[in-house]
Amino acid sequence: MFSPSGMADELEAAIARGRRHRAAGELDAAVEVFTDAHERFPAQARPLVERGAILILQHRYEHSRADYASARCLDPQFPGLDSYVAELDLYTGRAAQALALSERAAAREPGNLMHQINIAHAHLLLGHAGAALEAYRQLAPRFHPRKQRLGRDLALQDLRLLVQAGVDVPDLAAARELLHTAVHSSRR
Repeated sequence: MFSPSGMADELEAAIARGRRHRAAGELDAAVEVFTDAHERFPAQARPLVERGAILILQHRYEHSRADYASARCLDPQFPGLDSYVAELDLYTGRAAQALALSERAAAREPGNLMHQINIAHAHLLLGHAGAALEAYRQLAPRFHPRKQRLGRDLALQDLRLLVQAGVDVPDLAAARELLHTAVHSSRR
């Protein structure tokens, strides 16, 4: 018989294993780990959220949206879920919805850097270059403690992934230049 703390440790170990697969580019293996974790811990939203993020990278957008919807049913207040959904909206041509969701979420969680990044990306995809560049300028030096990375690095990674997924990104060169300049000027 498992204790609640033993089950929590087991879930954390599964999440860490799935994330290692993701970091190694082993997306199918990551999906498998998160699927198994969901089956073993069906009342937990986290395996669904983690799997949903991988499914975006595999261009399996409807499956990702279903995972996020199921996660929201399990835990409507799951931290950062709005950020994940907004990211999915960016990939699926719903930039206006991503912007609205991210702005609402940022009002509730003003310190959440991922909401700010999604706001900047949404502005860029909507052709609001001035608003996007100003948002990137503001978020570039901010540090994400859990991811141990600066906002500019996270934004550049997201832009790379959007382009790899075939998303047309207006004013991409200007955004990259601003973010690269922010990276290089802070290292001098």
